[in-house]
Amino acid sequence: MSLEYNLNGKTAVVTGGSRGIGRHIARALHASGAEVIITGRDMQALRDSANVLGERCHAIVCNQRDPAAITSLATEVIEKWDGPDILVNNAGHMRSRPIAETDLDAWNTVIETNLTGSFLMTKAFLPPMIRKNRGDIFFISSMSGKKGDPGAGVYAASKFGVQGFAQSLTHEVRRNNIRVMVLNPSSVDTSDIPGAEHGPGLHLHAADIADTIVHLACLPGRTLIRDMDIWGTNPF
Repeated sequence: MSLEYNLNGKTAVVTGGSRGIGRHIARALHASGAEVIITGRDMQALRDSANVLGERCHAIVCNQRDPAAITSLATEVIEKWDGPDILVNNAGHMRSRPIAETDLDAWNTVIETNLTGSFLMTKAFLPPMIRKNRGDIFFISSMSGKKGDPGAGVYAASKFGVQGFAQSLTHEVRRNNIRVMVLNPSSVDTSDIPGAEHGPGLHLHAADIADTIVHLACLPGRTLIRDMDIWGTNPF
C-alpha cells in the first residue's frame, strides 16, 4: 500500500518557524493538511510567514531561552488545540568561534537555545501526548551532533546533547506510542526556492528536510526511524 501524505486533523508546533528550515517545515506540514503553530522571537516576522503559509498557520511569540514563555506557549496550544500531535524542535543558534575565544555568554546562548530550550519545549508538550497515547517529536540536529569541527565546539556540544537527550527520551515514551526522531542534515540551502534537483555544487535544501518530516509523520505508527543523516549528494 502506498503512503498517503495526509495530515488532516493533526496539529503541529514548529519552533523557529518564521524563516529558514523551520519555515519550510511549516509550509510542508500545512500543505499536507495540518494545523501549524510557528514560534519565534519576532512577531512581525512570524505574522508575515503565517500570512504567506495559509489560514491554518498561527503565529505565537516564544523565546526559546525563556522558560516562562515556553510554559505560556504550551498552555495556549493545549487550551486551543488540545496540544500538538507533532512537535518539531527546530529553533537553534549557531556560533562559530575557537574554544579559546569563546566566552561563557556565547556558550550559554547556544546551549540554552539548542539544548535546554528543546528540553523545556518537549517537556511542556509531553503531557497531552502521553494522555492521547500518541505523538511525534522531531529534533532538527546536525552532522555536528556526530562529529566535531574546528570552531564549532559549542554548537557541536549542544547537538551531541540533543542526540543523547532524544535517545533517552525514546526509551521513556515508546510505550505511549510517541515517536522521537532526530534529523541530522549536512550543509543546508535555506533559500525560498529549491532550484535544481540534480547536479554538482548543490547543497541539501531545507525543502528536502521538510518533505522528509512529512514522510516520517505519515508512516504507520508502528514504524520508528529514530536517527537519520541527510546529506547533499554532490555539493562540490
